[in-house]
Amino acid sequence: MKMIFLVDGDNNIGTGLKGIDMLSEQDAVLVFYQKTGLALSKIQKLCAGTRADVQYIESVRGGRNSIDFQIITELGVLVGKREAEYAYVISQDKGYAASIDALRARYADAFQEVALRPSIEDCLNLPFILKAANRNDLCNALVKEYGAAQGGMLYNHLKAIFQAPEEAPAEAEKPAKVTRTRRGGHRRKPAAEKAEE
Repeated sequence: MKMIFLVDGDNNIGTGLKGIDMLSEQDAVLVFYQKTGLALSKIQKLCAGTRADVQYIESVRGGRNSIDFQIITELGVLVGKREAEYAYVISQDKGYAASIDALRARYADAFQEVALRPSIEDCLNLPFILKAANRNDLCNALVKEYGAAQGGMLYNHLKAIFQAPEEAPAEAEKPAKVTRTRRGGHRRKPAAEKAEE
């Protein structure tokens, strides 16, 4: 599942890039920035350590909302080309909501999900599991996400699965020995039959 993230570099980029380290090499991150904003070298440091394909796109012109319009234009092109099965605008600016709602209303069959989220981490289905470093972290994360009863039950179920001994793969049955007939239509006699004669 390829995900594309269009990151607004003018709007809390440090928060927006949270979770970038959890992405895979098949994901793409497009970081839109202005010369007058945070320096490109600092943005690149925030993106270090990710396996995703990161592209840095400088705003074509400066000014208020220039990045916003550029992001929506890029998102529209990606949807139009059907290259954005899962696409997320990463910003805390609610101004993107109307454009995203319009894409959903008119082009819903062109993608699985297009959404506005405050950070990359908020786009990932199970970031709480990916962050768990040990069994205790996992248990706490499941309880926090699903509540004490269901989270505890999920943890105990997973624990039982992983602590159970691995089942040995069933041995493949050996194929039955095939007795072939000779060219003249006579079957070759096995050694046991020859001894009886």
